[in-house]
Amino acid sequence: MDEDQIKEVLLCQDQSFRRLYEQHQEIEQSLSNLNEKNVLTSREEMAEKELKKRKLRLKDELYRRIIEYKIKMESHE
Repeated sequence: MDEDQIKEVLLCQDQSFRRLYEQHQEIEQSLSNLNEKNVLTSREEMAEKELKKRKLRLKDELYRRIIEYKIKMESHE
């Protein structure tokens, strides 16, 4: 299984993984909305930095769980 296939399995089977993924998608949308603006206020710039940090933490956690699942599946082969 490749990582995209594992992600799909986890999205279907793991509620915690799905919540993390949804949070990641929500942050992605918020960042997209901010990027549509020509100029950001200082408050928006700070919010953008914080959103990027949160998004990266979520991405790291999602990836860690994908790798754990992959290792688990390989050990059962």
